[in-house]
Amino acid sequence: MRDIDLEKYVGALIGVIWAIVKLASLYGGVQARRAERAARAAARPGDADAPRGDTAPIDVARGSDMGLVDVAPPSAAPWAEMPFGAPRAPDADRLRGVLLRLGELEQSAAALGEMVRHERANRRFTDVLLGAVPHEIGSLRAAVDAGLTAREAESAADRIELVVGEIAVLVRQRRDPSLLPDLGDADALADACYAPVIAFARAEGLPLRSGAPATQLTDFDLAIWTGFIPTSIAPIFLPVDFFSTPLRWPALAHEIGHDFLASVDGLEPALRRELGLGGERARPPALDGDRVKAPELRRVFGVWFEEIFCDVFGTLMFGPAYVLTMSELFFQEDEPYASIAVQTDVTGARYDEHPPPHLRVLIGCMVLERGGLNEDARALREAWARRHAEVSLDDLLLPVRGAWRPFPLSPFASMAAWIVERLYAGPLTALSGFGLQDISGLDYGPHERQEASRARDALLAGRVPAVLDARALLAGAVLAAHHAPAQSLSILIKARAAIPALGTSERRPGPFGSRLDASCVTLDRRAVTEALLFREVLLPPRALRARRRARL
Repeated sequence: MRDIDLEKYVGALIGVIWAIVKLASLYGGVQARRAERAARAAARPGDADAPRGDTAPIDVARGSDMGLVDVAPPSAAPWAEMPFGAPRAPDADRLRGVLLRLGELEQSAAALGEMVRHERANRRFTDVLLGAVPHEIGSLRAAVDAGLTAREAESAADRIELVVGEIAVLVRQRRDPSLLPDLGDADALADACYAPVIAFARAEGLPLRSGAPATQLTDFDLAIWTGFIPTSIAPIFLPVDFFSTPLRWPALAHEIGHDFLASVDGLEPALRRELGLGGERARPPALDGDRVKAPELRRVFGVWFEEIFCDVFGTLMFGPAYVLTMSELFFQEDEPYASIAVQTDVTGARYDEHPPPHLRVLIGCMVLERGGLNEDARALREAWARRHAEVSLDDLLLPVRGAWRPFPLSPFASMAAWIVERLYAGPLTALSGFGLQDISGLDYGPHERQEASRARDALLAGRVPAVLDARALLAGAVLAAHHAPAQSLSILIKARAAIPALGTSERRPGPFGSRLDASCVTLDRRAVTEALLFREVLLPPRALRARRRARL
């Protein structure tokens, strides 16, 4: 308590001293202006109060009656003797602050970039810190010189600072030896999901501006930060329970679908035009009938389009495991009607961007059927229906005039099936005349199905799978966890043991032994000394080494 009182006392004392100094300065300035005004009045003929152009002073006594302040010539300004010179407009002060911030950001980005270029886990951020960030800072400085407003400059500087700050968080988490293996496995899966997209974009000349995913453990739900697209980095936020169950892992493909849709310039608007879907946030309908008309239906699907695209993308990536993930995560046992409810945003005035869970599960099954996995689709539909035995899955609940009203599912399902077919098979001009099935390595075909089955069987038998594809490994883990829910965590651990974590020295386990994790090897002074001596013993004599180099 005494410390708190002392701080208050010192703060108050400093405030009083500052006020005294300020009053003394103002008093001195007023006295100097009065003296100068008296000297000028005595030196010039005529009325001392007569105006003499724009520089004539306003008398304090006369101005006080009109609510004016005393204005002195520039030469008599109180700040004329200060080292900062003449006063600047507020915007000039703000712009000067922006330029100072940019200098600090440039220095911190350069320092961090020089460090991470030597770190295996973080060297992927080098180009952003030493390339993209300085380029953005230079462009902003040029824009300020060209007359950019202070508000716009501050906003642009905030974005650059946000990028540097987020990269610093990603770097810091990868420097944590307890987090690096986890994030490295998630990064490896994200890379495997990005690989077909990157190869297709390069082959077709599509302007893909992203492709370097970087996962981060946060308190948020699973999400991707598409605002990072200009930097080529795609931060993916992982929830705290991500590493406790395999069910979360296929959802990475959904987030990467968001990034794919946003990072190819013009892709989403072009797809919307081809499908006849608008991009506005549609209001809930005020309908009196029991059916939704076609224009209203298109408006609703225009709101849902991005999520539908990502669900089609995710199902293509992981097959039945993705639909199983949706079924497990979406179902609310205490509120089964939530599966058929069309939600609104937080204001209640517009539709939410996510379709109802029931329609999303149906869309995943449509993709499976389109890929020839009819038995898997049928089993997933039946399991989903059994969970909703008390709910009619033939209707959707729409908010109409402040109340929930049932509408037939059939028109929604028909529109969804048409969109799935166009996205799956094409032709889509925005994708160079192809559909998503034509992207090599994206479709969950017979090979991926067989690999996932091998991984599932190995995991159920308690073995680390020999499967190499990270997508097939996690798809198999989801299928195995579905068969043995009590073993979900151990299944995930064994599946991850087969994935070399990105940014680490992990290697795939050999066929005759377990993986050797470099993090378990203890390096002390004696071990390093013995290694160097052993190297010298094995190498040829130094004289022979010199002659051999000379001959080469």
